[in-house]
Amino acid sequence: MASFSSAVAAERVGDFKAALERAKTGGQDIAVLFHGSDWCLAGKKYADHWLADAFPKAAGDDLLVMDIDRKEDPGAADEALAKINEACPVTPRSLPAIALFDREGRLVALREGAPELDPLGKPEQAIQRAVEVRKKRDELWKRAEGQRGPQKAGMLAGGLDLLGLGTGPKEAYKPVVEEMRKADPEDRSGVVARYTFPGRKLLDMAVSKGKDGKFAEADEEIGGWLKKPRLTKAQQQEALAARFALYQRWPEKKSDLPALLKEISRLDPKSDLGVAADSYLPLLSKEK
Repeated sequence: MASFSSAVAAERVGDFKAALERAKTGGQDIAVLFHGSDWCLAGKKYADHWLADAFPKAAGDDLLVMDIDRKEDPGAADEALAKINEACPVTPRSLPAIALFDREGRLVALREGAPELDPLGKPEQAIQRAVEVRKKRDELWKRAEGQRGPQKAGMLAGGLDLLGLGTGPKEAYKPVVEEMRKADPEDRSGVVARYTFPGRKLLDMAVSKGKDGKFAEADEEIGGWLKKPRLTKAQQQEALAARFALYQRWPEKKSDLPALLKEISRLDPKSDLGVAADSYLPLLSKEK
């Protein structure tokens, strides 16, 4: 995972496909500014700074820099370039945005919108922070190579935890999760469950089996996830929300609904699910 580039300043690259090819041989990270030059006024100061001659030196070495200009009224050349840049696995929801990818093209960090970018300082500062996170990730993964079992799985998960991206766009980090599973097939560490948690699919399962009257079967599956020791609070809330949806359809379990809502709120009262649980509790009393 060490870098093999000897550059003393960042190197500009014209498109993401070329950047990825260059990164795979040179070992550099790829920094991308997303902006819209003909409509996004908030991105103008970022683009002016990013495209200035002095920026590559400020950005740092072992780095490829490029921009993706998402114009509202693109010309033929813009459309051709946009087609090539479809190789980029990220489409920010808000512009301007800055992303860092590792040499494999996997997302390391994404910051979207001026309210999120402005507190980070200059664009190069945002990039450098992301590079440091990537280095710490790689250090953990390097140490994991000398470990076995739950300890190895835990170190691999620790690297992913630093990113906070789950398995990443297009599940780019799924092979890392498979390494975790291989090292710890019984998931004694609990981290495999955290990175394979089904999310909304668990709720869909509860609703579907609830409609079919397969209450106990669905409840057992939900309970299995809730027994996992390393789920995040958000994941525990999702599992409890799935159980709530199931118990709403299960006459013998309706008396347990208030307790489920209170537990969802207790885990994180400020989260969307926590707020929703608090809001629904009074309504549940009225339904009775």
